[in-house]
This record gives sequence, structure tokens and C-alpha cells, in this order.
Amino acid sequence: MNLLRVKQLIKKKLKDIYRMFFKTIFGNGKIDKSGKGIINLIDVGAIGSLPSPWFENSGHIKNVLGFEPNDNQKKTKGIHKLDSALWKKKERRYFYIYNHIDGSSLFEQNHEYVDANFDELKKIGSSKLASTWKKRSTLVKTLTLECITLDDAIKSLDSPINFHFLKIDAQGAEYEILQGANFFLSSDHCLGLHLELFNKPMYKGIKLFDEVNSFLEEQGYELVKKFPPHGTFLSQNDCLYLKKEYNSEFTKIYDLIKRGCKLNSV
Repeated sequence: MNLLRVKQLIKKKLKDIYRMFFKTIFGNGKIDKSGKGIINLIDVGAIGSLPSPWFENSGHIKNVLGFEPNDNQKKTKGIHKLDSALWKKKERRYFYIYNHIDGSSLFEQNHEYVDANFDELKKIGSSKLASTWKKRSTLVKTLTLECITLDDAIKSLDSPINFHFLKIDAQGAEYEILQGANFFLSSDHCLGLHLELFNKPMYKGIKLFDEVNSFLEEQGYELVKKFPPHGTFLSQNDCLYLKKEYNSEFTKIYDLIKRGCKLNSV
């Protein structure tokens, strides 16, 4: 096992210990605490525990539907895990696993782009991340996965649940996943989205922020918060979208989502 992988595992272990402490002391990470959960969350790229800010606000969550290929997490009450990859339609596709597993994707890393622009890219963001990008983005193996759409996955649940919020961290596949979620996006109960969108073509053929943003505007969603860029070469931003018009019966859930995401308007 190389040094980089050892460092990744140590970092993950420390994060797990930190979260276990807050889960034990404050109940963070435990969904539907005291039976008060009302938000149903879809988490795409759901490896490990709940992402922030949901980990800190887990008591408001009733159900979680998570997707992560090759994640053998134990079943937990209220947490529905599917070992599936999502795409815009049902088909078999390659899944690329890289040296830094968090960078694994349905798209190939764009080495040609980075090599051609490295002199400028290395000036952006962390010099350490820039210097180690090539090693971290080395292809370890390629799998073939049967991909499904989010709409079909929701229909397949034994107990249909109305989900209110969709979080996607799929290393460039956000646009295609959204294309396979037309029914969900147009439903009354979908109130918001949290996406990690790229501003640089770090993977071959991915849709960048502007194109995804235009698509979501057409679907009736508004960008309410764009977080500072992060990652190697500051190549991506977390983006929070809320539905522009929503049914008043979901007001309480809508307000909890805004409060959990720390929007100033609440």
C-alpha cells in the first residue's frame, strides 16, 4: 500500500472518530432522533456517513436513499442503500476507479487537459494538490456497471417515499443523473438540490457549471448559494438550489432545509 493511500485511510479514520464523538454526545448523524424527522433525503455518492450539513441536522431527517457502487454499508433503519450507479438512462457503462478513490467516476480523468494547461493550473489553489494530482488520478481499475435512472430507482422501492432533497457528488456525472430524474425534479415534493459542479473539465466530456445551471433554471430551480471553489486547481464548487415556487404544504420542510443549509434568509 503506497503512502498516499495510507494517508487517505488515516484521514478517513480520524473523520470517523470525530463524527462518532459528536454522534454519541449530541446525536449528530442519527436520523429521526426522538421521532422528529420529516425530511426525506437522496444522497448520491453516499459512501460513509451523512455529508454536511445533513450530519449536523440529522434529527430532522426521516429517510435517506443512498447510492454508491461498491459500498457494502450495513442496513440501518430509515437508510435505504442501493449498490447502483445512476445515469440518464438504463445502460451498462465503465466506472473508473482511481488511486484517490474519492475521484472515481463514470468519466475518465482528463489528463490531456491538465497536461496541456498545467503551467497555469498549478498556480491555482493548493500547490500540494497540484503536485500530487497526477499520482492521485492514476487509474487503478475499470469496472462495468449496470446504470439506472433515479426515477426508476425511486419507483423500485418497496415502500414509496416522497423525497424532498437531492444531494449529488458524482465526480462530473451530475448533469446526466439529473436528466434521468425528470419526474422527481418536476414533482411537488422535490424542494432543493445540493450539487458539486465543475468549473474546469477535469473529466472528459462532463458538463460544466454554466450548462447545468441553465438546465436547472429551466426546471424551475434557483441557485441560492454557490460555495467557494475547492479541490485540485479549485476546479469545483458546491452549489445549492431551491425550487422557485413550491406547495405551501411543504413550508415547514422548506424552511428546515434553508435553516440546515445556513441561508441568511431564514
